[in-house]
Amino acid sequence: MTFRSLLRLLPVFAAVAFSSCATKPQGFTKVKIYRLNPEAKISAVDPSIPFEQSHLLYGAVSREDREARRGNYYTFFWTADERTQPVKLRFEYRQANTRSAVKKQELDIVSVKGSNVTHFQITGSEYKKDGKVLAWRAVLLQGGKEIATTQSFMWH
Repeated sequence: MTFRSLLRLLPVFAAVAFSSCATKPQGFTKVKIYRLNPEAKISAVDPSIPFEQSHLLYGAVSREDREARRGNYYTFFWTADERTQPVKLRFEYRQANTRSAVKKQELDIVSVKGSNVTHFQITGSEYKKDGKVLAWRAVLLQGGKEIATTQSFMWH
């Protein structure tokens, strides 16, 4: 192997060395929001767009079943560095008919791996009575301490 060929491989060695030092940031990596309207007819070139609706309505046979699934669906993708303590994900939100009252849902996650996905939904009678979600915030807690937060632009 010549010196010139070693020189060409130098960027490859540097990339491998630096990539092993890189760590994933702790916290939220992505938020997926979906508002389900079972009466809507979705047509798109990309088949993944109408799939979301058919996936959420799978098994809903009657009109009442379909109407009970109407609402807001949130999927949070997140990571946590420390795996020894359980993690709690708190979802706080305000709905159209409740004015400034903040509602919340919490999930305790015992088995924390590197990357995680957590789902929340506001559907059924709660959605019918209190309306659509106008603003929201998600807080990731570990050991009683807040380690990450993400929120909608309407949250204050």
